[in-house]
Amino acid sequence: MDNAIHLMGEHATTCADFSVRAQVQSTPTDPTNPLMGRVSLTAEGPNDDGNVCLQANGRVTSQVDECRIDVLSDGIVVDSGNTGNIGLRAGAAPCMQRIDVEGNGGSIVLENGQIEGSPKIDIGEDSITLSVGTNKITISATGIKVEGLEITIEGTTSAEMKAPSVSVDASADATIKGAASTEVSSSGTMVVKGTASTEVSASGTMTLKGAMVMIN
Repeated sequence: MDNAIHLMGEHATTCADFSVRAQVQSTPTDPTNPLMGRVSLTAEGPNDDGNVCLQANGRVTSQVDECRIDVLSDGIVVDSGNTGNIGLRAGAAPCMQRIDVEGNGGSIVLENGQIEGSPKIDIGEDSITLSVGTNKITISATGIKVEGLEITIEGTTSAEMKAPSVSVDASADATIKGAASTEVSSSGTMVVKGTASTEVSASGTMTLKGAMVMIN
C-alpha cells in the first residue's frame, strides 16, 4: 500500500483472514500534511469478525458483531447491541470496583470491592437496592423498605412522619422523649394500655382533666 498513498480511493491488502483497508479522500499536495480518510483493520474469526477503524476526524471504532466501542474527542460510547452485556473494571480483587450492565432489560450492578459487605447498588427490572453489609434500602413500585442494625432519622429543624395509618412496634423497649416538652394527642379516642402494668408519673405536678374522669 506504500505505492498507493498518493492515489484517491480505497486501497487494501489481505493476508490469510486479516485485511487492512485505507480510504484516501483527497490527494495530499504536501508530504508533511496528514492524509484525510480512514484506516480499517479486519480479522475474520470462526464465529464473529473483529474490526478496528481509525478515522482522520479523531474517531476510533472497535467492533465485534453488534458490540462496539467508539472513542471520540469528546467522550467514549460503549454499545453492546440488543442482548450484549457491558462490564467495567478498575483495580484488582478483592478491592476491584466494577459496573455490570446486563442487556435486554437486565440489571445494573455497581460494586466497590468484592469483600463481603462492600457497598453495592443493584438496579433490577422493578427495584433499586442500596446496600452496605447487612444494611440496605430497597425502592420498588410498591414502597420503600429500610433495613439496618441502627437507623437514625435526623432533621436540623424538624422531622415529620405522616400517613393515613402509622404504626411503631418495638420487640423490646420503646421510648418517646422530648428535651423540652412532649405531647401525645388524638382528635378521636386515645388509649394507653399495658398488658402487664402501666405507670404514669411526674416529678412535679400531674394533672388529670376531663369532662368526666373515671379511675378504676
